[in-house]
Amino acid sequence: MEPEKQLTPRQAIKALLQKQDYSIRELSQIMSLSEKEVLDNLEHIAQAPGPDYHFVIIPAVCRHCGFVFKKRERLRTPSRCPRCRQESISRPRFLLSLRA
Repeated sequence: MEPEKQLTPRQAIKALLQKQDYSIRELSQIMSLSEKEVLDNLEHIAQAPGPDYHFVIIPAVCRHCGFVFKKRERLRTPSRCPRCRQESISRPRFLLSLRA
């Protein structure tokens, strides 16, 4: 009998993102990793999501005026809204979806 194979943190994050969308903070809490470690892994996953998968970013939204950060390439949460300058911004969420 073979011992059960342990997943690397990146493989575990990929497995989670294939099931549903998560923010960096949620992944950090689930995986017991720092947000920086999760961010580093997400950057790699975004570059190479794997065969048949597409890395999807559900953009951050300003809670004050509703501005959607849809053109943003960075994975981190923006610090301030460019329209109203408020700092109350929802976190971006990430997902791995199957290619059509």
